[in-house]
Amino acid sequence: MRKLVFALIAALSVALTGCSAFDSEPIEPKIIGTGNLQYEAKSGTWFVVVDSTQYTVATVTILDNNPHSYGKTQDVEPVEGMLVTVFTSPRMNGIQAVTGKQSVEQIEELYYTNSTTGVVLLGLLLFCVLGIALIPNTKKVPVVNADV
Repeated sequence: MRKLVFALIAALSVALTGCSAFDSEPIEPKIIGTGNLQYEAKSGTWFVVVDSTQYTVATVTILDNNPHSYGKTQDVEPVEGMLVTVFTSPRMNGIQAVTGKQSVEQIEELYYTNSTTGVVLLGLLLFCVLGIALIPNTKKVPVVNADV
């Protein structure tokens, strides 16, 4: 049993030291530019004009400031005149937009996720459950003597 407990502690230690494995990959944004959202009623599309080129925007992402939220970003309904930064990314489909004037570093930070906390909590829960399940049954069984 000591070997099993030692193995569980070793597994938990590996999970705690390998935290960078749970980081999200960079999205590597290529910023197209910044502009104000416009709405074309005829086609029902939202777009941004950057350097005389029109880029269609499906969703706009903002930083989620809600402390009870599990995600850092949320998609919002576009609003005409809203200042957005449009970019492309090899990890995302189409033209993406984030509110405000953002740099590459700010966009990377906006989409960065790390699931280490969840993995460590799951490891601790598993460690506790296995630890409780492996506690030896110390309940004494009464011995009945047949010679009595």
